[in-house]
Amino acid sequence: MSEKKLMLEGVKVIEFANFVAGPCCGRLLADWGAEVIKIEPDFGDTMRGVGIQWCAPTDEDENPLFENENAGKKGIVVNANTEEGQKVVYDLVKDADIFLTNTRQKALVRSKLDYETLKEINPGLVYGHLLGYGEKGPAKDTPAFDYTAYFARGGVAMGLMEKGTAPCNTAAAFGDHYAGMSLAAGILAALHRKEQTGKGEKVSVALFHTAVFGMGLPIVSAQYGYEMPISRKNPPNPLNTTFQCADGEWLQIAFFQYDKWFPGFCDIVIEKPEYKGGKYSTLKSAVKYVDEFVPMMEEEFAKRPFAEWKERLTEAGIPFEKLQTPGDLLDDEQCWANDYLFKHTYESGNEGVLYNTPVLFESQGFKDFVRAPKKGEHTIETLKELGYSDEQIEELRNANVIA
Repeated sequence: MSEKKLMLEGVKVIEFANFVAGPCCGRLLADWGAEVIKIEPDFGDTMRGVGIQWCAPTDEDENPLFENENAGKKGIVVNANTEEGQKVVYDLVKDADIFLTNTRQKALVRSKLDYETLKEINPGLVYGHLLGYGEKGPAKDTPAFDYTAYFARGGVAMGLMEKGTAPCNTAAAFGDHYAGMSLAAGILAALHRKEQTGKGEKVSVALFHTAVFGMGLPIVSAQYGYEMPISRKNPPNPLNTTFQCADGEWLQIAFFQYDKWFPGFCDIVIEKPEYKGGKYSTLKSAVKYVDEFVPMMEEEFAKRPFAEWKERLTEAGIPFEKLQTPGDLLDDEQCWANDYLFKHTYESGNEGVLYNTPVLFESQGFKDFVRAPKKGEHTIETLKELGYSDEQIEELRNANVIA
């Protein structure tokens, strides 16, 4: 990207976060040009070791899941539970624009890294806090992951399951990424106001609230009698569901302009012109016959392979897609044509695929990839930039405040 000035160039972020939701927000800010200094404890961000659950390597020279959330940052190790460690963090905060954390409020107060403390050091600080359930209420101090706060309590898992079966196994970090993106948006709004007024701000986003927002349509509809989970055999719109093709592939149809598209569906897709003008021809009428119409369409779609349905649906101008697995995306030409995915060679010599964050600025494209920091890689460099002498650094090292 060389000569181009990045959107957040000159913005300094201190990240005191682990796992996914907080760090992915830091990754976004780093991709947009901010200097992000990640603070880890001596045992490191827990994300450094969890990849084994998803068959991914967790070695220092090849750790793709840690790279996903932490590329482009500097990394330091500081024991923030000590007075000396707190002072290091305070020194970092003094000229920072943003402090980012997903640590629980009680722990932040105990470590004296809560907003009330840090805003006394830097009144213009934008303090981004990723929470589980929010700042109030009986669950405010409950430990949270997207498995629990987002998928389970947020209604997402039950909203996605097929009625009458078991809840789906959640897609790890799915909710974390949406919450992290939301926090990045809020931080930038607060940063804009700071540039105008000089005033800092506390910005908070909760995993649970992110789920409530994302599930807004079915939540609001529930008060009028729409209940989830539902079956794909009994959707609110008989053609807004999934069908299995003759070759075992599944397709999803998005039949939102029912009355407009139905004649073409009958003539071109299923070759049943006799359905036009009948009881299935308008949405107002068809919703009364979902139980009989969906099985009829299941029989139709089971007659031909996906490739043939693709041709017919495309000709009719009806939105659809084949259901893909995450693994299928590794070979999706649309991903590669737009650089959503890219290949990266690790220090181990192995080549792997990683993803770019999902915001593209026309004037600069995607930022050149910079690997995630090794644990404590930039500790000495960062302290020297703050004015610490070699003697002071050695004292901190001997006291196990830094590593």
